[in-house]
Amino acid sequence: MAVLTNLAQKGLVPLIRGTFVKIWLAEARGSFFLGKGCKILNKSMLKIGNNVYIGNYGYLDCLSVDGVTIGNSVTIREGCWVQLTSHYDKPGEGITIGNNVYIGPRSILGAAAQITIGDRCQLGANVSLIAENHAFSGEGDIFEQGVVRKGICIERDVWIGNNVTVLDGVTVGEGSVLGAGTVLTRSVPARSVVVGVPGRVIKTR
Repeated sequence: MAVLTNLAQKGLVPLIRGTFVKIWLAEARGSFFLGKGCKILNKSMLKIGNNVYIGNYGYLDCLSVDGVTIGNSVTIREGCWVQLTSHYDKPGEGITIGNNVYIGPRSILGAAAQITIGDRCQLGANVSLIAENHAFSGEGDIFEQGVVRKGICIERDVWIGNNVTVLDGVTVGEGSVLGAGTVLTRSVPARSVVVGVPGRVIKTR
């Protein structure tokens, strides 16, 4: 009985919830599983593929220039926070998530600039991708200097461990591994193994 209850909570009930929400999306190509308490703002700017799961108590505000596009067989676990626009006079760019991607619990995607996550990527818990940075040159107040936006690209088949932060302007090359707790401030080539604060390449796979 407990197994059946668990399946209903993780499968049937989220599927019913997601099926209702699908009618408001820009595009929905298949089954959509939506956790309880998950809040999606600006649904008309969200496109999803088949077999997409967004966990309980997530928050997605899709308001942006290009919206949010999620591929097939994507899991975004509980407590995710996705926001593209903070200031309405300068909307964020967009997010593109490829196929067969796993994003762990309590992850943050701040996409003032474009964020791209390639196919078959795996992101652990508490991962932050922050595609914006404050300008702080000169003697004026930082508050008055605005922000810089470059974007983040996570190429195909990248594994990102728990509690990793990737900062604006970074490209993570295909097949790379970012060790738990890494803070990545610069781009790394394909098949890199990266650890530390700031992140450094310790070997090539």
